Amino acid sequence: MDSRVRHIAKSITWRVIASATTFTLTLAFFGKAEIAMASWLAVAETSIKILIYYLHERIWFKLSTKLNHKMRHIAKAFTWRVIASATTFGLALLLFGSHDNAMEKATYIALIESVLKMIFYYGHEEAWYRINLGLDNREKNNVTL
Repeated sequence: MDSRVRHIAKSITWRVIASATTFTLTLAFFGKAEIAMASWLAVAETSIKILIYYLHERIWFKLSTKLNHKMRHIAKAFTWRVIASATTFGLALLLFGSHDNAMEKATYIALIESVLKMIFYYGHEEAWYRINLGLDNREKNNVTL
């Protein structure tokens, strides 16, 4: 099975976790009255980030490092978090820019999601490390994840 299938599956599972987190944080900061806007933010984030995440996965898959798998997961989590939080911040400002304290609220969403999603992402990577989907040749080709 091709590694691309793995990366697509990882992209989808991560987006479900991440978008649910962003949706919940958006409701917490902008209020339940903004459920439609929070939904739009989650949809926009999912659409944009699934492509970015796939590219992130492909780059890390091709990247040859001497890191053990735990350190590699931490490095991947950090690089992804910087990219993803900046994207969430920008989308939140775009959608909620006319609200009172939009900059402050978008900043809080990005900062809190950075911490939460870093933890969630590490767990996601650990779970996927144990799944061989798309890595039929992991041992044969000596691929280190």
